Amino acid sequence: MAAVLALVSAICYGVSDFSGGVASRRSPAIAIVLVSNTLSLLLGLLAVALLPGSTYRSSDVLWGLAAGAVGLLGVVLLYRGLAIGPMSVVAPLTAVLSAVVPVVVGAARGERPGALAVGGIALAIPAMVLIGRESRAATGPPIGRPALVSALAAGFSFGGFYVLLAQTGSDGGAWPLVGQRAASVAILLVLTAVSLLRGIPGLPQGRTLGLAAVAGVTDFLANLAYVLATHRGLLALVAVLSSLYPATTVLLARGILGERLARQQVGGLALAGAAVSLIAAG
Repeated sequence: MAAVLALVSAICYGVSDFSGGVASRRSPAIAIVLVSNTLSLLLGLLAVALLPGSTYRSSDVLWGLAAGAVGLLGVVLLYRGLAIGPMSVVAPLTAVLSAVVPVVVGAARGERPGALAVGGIALAIPAMVLIGRESRAATGPPIGRPALVSALAAGFSFGGFYVLLAQTGSDGGAWPLVGQRAASVAILLVLTAVSLLRGIPGLPQGRTLGLAAVAGVTDFLANLAYVLATHRGLLALVAVLSSLYPATTVLLARGILGERLARQQVGGLALAGAAVSLIAAG
């Protein structure tokens, strides 16, 4: 069940990043994240009210608040990278570091995955690298230093987000996500007010608003599936599976935006599939 939830999380993260990345090419990233995070907060409150077994604990909310602040930084950096660099390169680079951080923390906590699962982790890391490796034959602009820095910094932030959110109690339900989004929305409101004072356009409109809404809904579902998965499996394994979301982003970029996949990216997708199978079997 943990592996299934982690894969659902990865798919939803990939859809969210694709939608948010496309929207960020049309409106400022802060405005997109504000819309998506506000919607996620409303969904979290609705989930707390409707889902059974959501026990309120201040510690869960505090862990969520910390995760929200760290994760928000990662989202803004990722959307910035997706807006200024090739989507099929930025997203996988971000995922590599976001997977490594929880694996290191899990090992430090004494987690000892089985042999098959370790093999899956060993395949997952190079799979992400191959998916994100740029090819001269690929179409689209090359990744520049600003996009590269944004991708790596976002990856470290997401790794911290995974670790922080996994500290919540198994019966907290959606309460950690309420804390997470409350922190991010509060920060975003301040940043948006500053942006408006500087003359930067406000909230997105039309189709861009719809893309931001899709990003918010799928991001909430991804976070909920991830939290539930961490309560049923090892942090390292759940985080690695969730971090395979670039496969979804890359496939959507290929199918919708027409971004070509290089041979190494296809090989990376195959490795990612093998890694998922090994981790699930382990």
